[in-house]
Amino acid sequence: MPIADQQYTALQQLDGVISDMVSHISDFTKNPADFTRDRKLNASTTIKVTLNMEGQSLNTEMIHAFPDMDDRMTTSAYEQQKAKLTPDMFMALLNDYNNTLYRHNLYNGKYELFATDGSDFNMPYQSKSKYAMKAPTGRPKINGEPYKPFSQMHGNMLFNITDRTYQDIVIQPKSSADERGAALEMFERLHPKHPYIIMMDRGYDGFNMIEHCNRLNGDGYYVIRTKAGDGGIKEIANLPDRECDVEMEFKVTTSNRYYIQNKDTENIHLINAPKNIHKKYLSPNTRYQRWDFKQFEKIKCRVVKFQINDPESGKQVWEVLITNLNRFEFPAKKMKELYHIRWDIETSFRELKYALGAVQFHSRKDDFVEMELIAHLIMFNVVSRTINAVSVPQSAQKKYKYVLSFKDAVTLVRKYFRLHAHEPPDRIYAELLGYTRPVVSGRADKRNMKPKSAVWFMYRVA
Repeated sequence: MPIADQQYTALQQLDGVISDMVSHISDFTKNPADFTRDRKLNASTTIKVTLNMEGQSLNTEMIHAFPDMDDRMTTSAYEQQKAKLTPDMFMALLNDYNNTLYRHNLYNGKYELFATDGSDFNMPYQSKSKYAMKAPTGRPKINGEPYKPFSQMHGNMLFNITDRTYQDIVIQPKSSADERGAALEMFERLHPKHPYIIMMDRGYDGFNMIEHCNRLNGDGYYVIRTKAGDGGIKEIANLPDRECDVEMEFKVTTSNRYYIQNKDTENIHLINAPKNIHKKYLSPNTRYQRWDFKQFEKIKCRVVKFQINDPESGKQVWEVLITNLNRFEFPAKKMKELYHIRWDIETSFRELKYALGAVQFHSRKDDFVEMELIAHLIMFNVVSRTINAVSVPQSAQKKYKYVLSFKDAVTLVRKYFRLHAHEPPDRIYAELLGYTRPVVSGRADKRNMKPKSAVWFMYRVA
């Protein structure tokens, strides 16, 4: 694997990782004989073309990738070569590329900050796809019932907030998405070089998640947003409506008999985890919870309750965070700051989908769509690392602080990563300085949630 070195640009480091991977490409192909013959569209070229995909039609992508007509590959030739690769190759490429980062940005000069969350990606419908879903959506009707099939996958992502790069991803069918299970899988693979804090929104809370986070690898800490009122943990729901910072301990059990016998005399929680199930048929209303520990456990954590402004209604609302951070190093004011920082993963989803084009895929095949999504994560990291290497001059005469435009940086990175690019790679830094935008804090636009379907191939921009 190429050694991380600060003298190389992010694109040069990516080239090094690709070259290293191509040297043993048979580890990531469906047939050991794939890519052994000398072809114009070899493994390295196929990987780079896939990484540089935008949201346009496949013919347009080939024209951009091969501007010389004598060298141009047909879409069929590209599809045949890409079919030899596996999504595991792009996951390995993501991991190897992340390992080349020379120096990490740290929160308070000490911590790497991570956030985990999920986002849905619509893809052209294919009935045999593992991502195919069938949901009543109005039209058309079959046998008098509203019915319209579609395909959708759910990407569970671990995002490094301090470096603004994607660390890991677990892709699941939307119909059977398990965000908590995916998060635990990514946490087990996470081994940062520095102390770290993982932040999660509501939906990840639960006794199993809290106890797993209490046992994170190395110097691992967590912050989980949970419900402040009804539907949350009863001890937390009973906290008064004022700022609180308390240590709590929850006694939990998977024994239904013990819970029934002692619930009136002990403050205890029952976890309905499956054990020895002898019934052949179960009620569809039966809900089981995941539990990975002993029959009886005492779960300790710190609970911080504070008041914030709701950006949509403008009203004051109460928020509760569960954590294992030290209250002297992270008082309530610092916890509010961390709560606010977590939102950057939501911003990254918007940039991933609309600046990099992860809303428009070039195939209906499951493997191809997974490859493209992971490829977009890799290019997101390339753009972020390129931006981080540039210092933007600030002027006291200007009202706002200025930063580089991520969307324009995507365009420039793709320009320098094209197969026919001939300019020195470090010249990209000078070009980036021509595309800046002001940072306007305190703005709060109402978030409009509108369902979106996949963009079909015939309706692409070009």
